[in-house]
Amino acid sequence: MSSFTESHPGLPAAYVLLLLDVVKRWHVNESELLAPAGLDREQLTAPTLRLPLDVVNGIYTRALELTEEPGLPFYIGMQMKLSSHGFIGFAAMTADTVAQAIELAERFISLRLMGFALRLETHNDEARLYLSCDLNLQPLRDTAVAALMVGLGQMAQVLTGETLYGIADIDIPENPRFAEFSHILPAQIQYGQPENVIRFAKAYLDAPLLMADASSSQLAIEQCERELVAIGHTNRFVRQVRELIHDDAEGFRSVEAVASILCMSERTLKRQLAQDGTSFSDILEDLRRQRAVLLLRHESQSIERIAEQLGYSDVANFTRAFKRWTGTTPSQYRRGA
Repeated sequence: MSSFTESHPGLPAAYVLLLLDVVKRWHVNESELLAPAGLDREQLTAPTLRLPLDVVNGIYTRALELTEEPGLPFYIGMQMKLSSHGFIGFAAMTADTVAQAIELAERFISLRLMGFALRLETHNDEARLYLSCDLNLQPLRDTAVAALMVGLGQMAQVLTGETLYGIADIDIPENPRFAEFSHILPAQIQYGQPENVIRFAKAYLDAPLLMADASSSQLAIEQCERELVAIGHTNRFVRQVRELIHDDAEGFRSVEAVASILCMSERTLKRQLAQDGTSFSDILEDLRRQRAVLLLRHESQSIERIAEQLGYSDVANFTRAFKRWTGTTPSQYRRGA
């Protein structure tokens, strides 16, 4: 019998149920997939059950092994439903317009996906929906990003009855199955980018939703607000650490320096980050990756200088890290940027 509780600040079990539905096409035995985690489908149906991030990561890793399908993120995204996201999905589904639905998702996404955040910006006739992620467990992190980016487009079509065309930048290496799925995805996907963002026509924000219902939406919003108070904002600490790690004048700060600024011991800082499913080194590496991609887009600095700015002792170490992040070397990336 599993000892998981409904108050654990992890991921809702509903996402594992979604994974179970996706892997059915490969005839995966559910018991074989869930048994190592001490779980079964009946337990996962508890509406408020949340699972530790490392447990979900283990289940997903096992799914990759059993299906031998690297394209799982695409299948998950295309099979993602608004109901997968609980009351947030219901609130968004019954909003008046796409803009209102996105506003609700921005406000409440931390209820379902700790460490994730959405941000909508508009520039002239273009809308940009940014997705940030503080989760660092792999392969769960990159899969969640890819599945959400695909899922957002799929759910937008369900909400409006119209296809959301645009361009999606994703900060992960290209999936080996991408070419086979690209023709059915409404957005043009660009991999290895410094951030996750979907760009689309601003006019789409005013599109009315097919299931708009003001009273139902308000009820869902009130429930989300109650859950927000109950679960707290544990991801705020992770974001605070992210903001403190890099300083334009000092560069990348050490864990000791960040702990000092926060008036806590290094041990306490590491423990709190571990409780949120990440670590100082994971956040530091993610920030280095983002900054590396941005700097390499400009020819004004040499790769040696960029490596130095990022805190690497030599170009070889930087090159190894960059190839691990993007699947290509800094020089190759710069030539193709």
